[in-house]
Amino acid sequence: MSAWRVAVRAGYRLHLGFYRYLDEGVYYGSIGIALEEPYLELRITSSSDSNGLKLRTPTEESKEAILRVAKHLGLTSGVIELDGYLKHHSGLGSITRIYLSTAVATSTLLNKTDLDFESLLLSLGRCRYSCVGYYTFIFGGLAVDSGVTDLSGREIPKPLALLRVPRSWYVVVAVPEGRGLSESEEKPYMDSPTAVEHQRDLYRALVELLTGVKLERIDMFTRAIETVQRVAGRYFSKAQGGFFSSPYGDLISKIMLESGLRGIGQSSWGPTIFGFTDNYVVAEQAKRNILSNLSRIGTHCDVWISRISDLGYTVYSTSKVLRS
Repeated sequence: MSAWRVAVRAGYRLHLGFYRYLDEGVYYGSIGIALEEPYLELRITSSSDSNGLKLRTPTEESKEAILRVAKHLGLTSGVIELDGYLKHHSGLGSITRIYLSTAVATSTLLNKTDLDFESLLLSLGRCRYSCVGYYTFIFGGLAVDSGVTDLSGREIPKPLALLRVPRSWYVVVAVPEGRGLSESEEKPYMDSPTAVEHQRDLYRALVELLTGVKLERIDMFTRAIETVQRVAGRYFSKAQGGFFSSPYGDLISKIMLESGLRGIGQSSWGPTIFGFTDNYVVAEQAKRNILSNLSRIGTHCDVWISRISDLGYTVYSTSKVLRS
């Protein structure tokens, strides 16, 4: 009997910030985009081996995440492999991507057609404050969620806007050394949201951001992100020790700005820093400048130039594309 292999490929996501923290009884409200680069690929090969599941993953954290979902969905045998860029607590949403990729691959392999993503996410404790990781995985592009009226984890934010982003836009993604807060570390801060004095500015920025995407005006889009990021940097500075969580954040931001990028900010708790342009030459120069400057001071930094992905994820069999 031949084995059947299913592979799921998914780019990571950037969390561009919150357009609400607490207003009218609604907590938070997130903006995120799906990336083409970097990405992960999760493969499951079926097996009749009674010895159970065999996992080939680069970290214990990814192994635990895969096993949680596999057990939840009833997968008891086979070989699971995880490849691609993987750095936890870097602001790219790796654990949510692993959960969802494992769920898609497992349900495809087991021919489960009734997979309830929302129930799965709630059972795993995801989407408590933000759900753009889920919506960008499913739909790609840019996602805005509604925020929640209850922080107990009994509901997930609803999709407020799902848009395709112009293919001529590029984002430079830089991941320096360091780590952002984990889920347990962020909880004390996220469970006690407070209203911000610039709420009206954030709502205006959200409209400007969406308009910029629809009219293909990157100047409007990046200006809106800068507003969102200014508020986020001040709001979370106490939790992360400054405007950026990474000691290299200010330097990378300065290099990006001087290289011609705009809409510069930190994804989630960092340390990932991003900046946008509609000129590939500018993006390439920014990448070179970041790498050379950080190498000069003796620190490592991963840097990608990515488009905003039109696809959240893609599923492959050994012979053909099953879904894209």
